[in-house]
Amino acid sequence: MTREWYRIRPIKREDVLGMHEWELNEEIAMASGVTKPRSLEVFQTMYEKYFLKVTHALKLYSIVLDERVIGRAELGLIDRENGNAAFGIVIGEQSSWGNGYGKEAILELLDVAFHELHLHKVYCEVYTFNQRSLNMMDSLGFHRDGILREHEFFRGVYHDLVLFSMMRTEFNK
Repeated sequence: MTREWYRIRPIKREDVLGMHEWELNEEIAMASGVTKPRSLEVFQTMYEKYFLKVTHALKLYSIVLDERVIGRAELGLIDRENGNAAFGIVIGEQSSWGNGYGKEAILELLDVAFHELHLHKVYCEVYTFNQRSLNMMDSLGFHRDGILREHEFFRGVYHDLVLFSMMRTEFNK
């Protein structure tokens, strides 16, 4: 499914400025759970800690299409003892929405999680109002583990989150 001109790769410092712009976009921020956009300085400081390897529980990737960064993917809360990690993804270039790049990025991320990091399970949480992401998780074969009722207070309202997971044995790439 992966195309030659499309890939995920480890994030670079020069990718961060463009990613900050996505956080300022209301539609992207809403889907991503950004309550209040961070300043560029705070945003860059957060990523600088990552580049300095402050934690080994996080792996950040840029989603690249034709040499331009169109999104970001991450494996976070990496728990090597129990063999699991959470993941997240955002396609920040809205003109790239609906073309399958998110699905491809998740498949590549799963490949890294299961074949390079040798994890047992990956999981994610999706707001119940984010129908596009719910549909994508279902189409990729993720298991709906349940609903975390009124789990997150976001923009003045408690929201339900759907918990999805996939085991290494369920991954068919």
